[in-house]
Amino acid sequence: MATLVILLATFAFAILVRFVFFHKQSIGYRLCGRTALAAMFLFTGISHFLLDDGMVQMLPEFIPLRYFIIHVTGIIELLFAVGLLIPQYSRLTGILVIAFLICVFPSNIYAALNSVNFGGNVNGPIYLLFRVPLQVFLIGWTWIVAVQQSSKGIA
Repeated sequence: MATLVILLATFAFAILVRFVFFHKQSIGYRLCGRTALAAMFLFTGISHFLLDDGMVQMLPEFIPLRYFIIHVTGIIELLFAVGLLIPQYSRLTGILVIAFLICVFPSNIYAALNSVNFGGNVNGPIYLLFRVPLQVFLIGWTWIVAVQQSSKGIA
C-alpha cells in the first residue's frame, strides 16, 4: 500500500511542479510518471536493506541465500530508480522493470498464502485481491511512462 501512495503522491507533486514552474517547457506527463516510479523504487530499494528481516520471510525457507537475494533485488530496484530518470536508458529500464515485477510476483503469492507478517500479507490470501490488481497497475504504469513509444516525441 505504501508503494502505491508514494507512486501517486510523487506523481501528483511532479504534475504540480510541472504546472507551476515548467508549464511552457516540454516536461511531459510521462517524465512525471517515470519520476514517480523512480521514487517508488528508491523507497522499495532502501526498504530491502532496512526491512530485510521481514522481506526474507516472503521467500520459502528452502531457497538458499535469502538475505543475499533480498539485498541484490534491493540494489536492482535502486538501479531502476536511476535508469528510469536517464532518458537514453528509460525504455530499457522500463522493460526490465516489467520483467522484474513479473519475476518477483510469486514471492507475493507465497507470502499471502502463508500469511507472512509483512506488507499486508498477514491478511492471508485475501491480500491477493489487492496485490494482483496493484501488480497489473504497476506493469501498465511502467509500460505507459517508460516503454511505450511516444507519438509526439515528448518525454
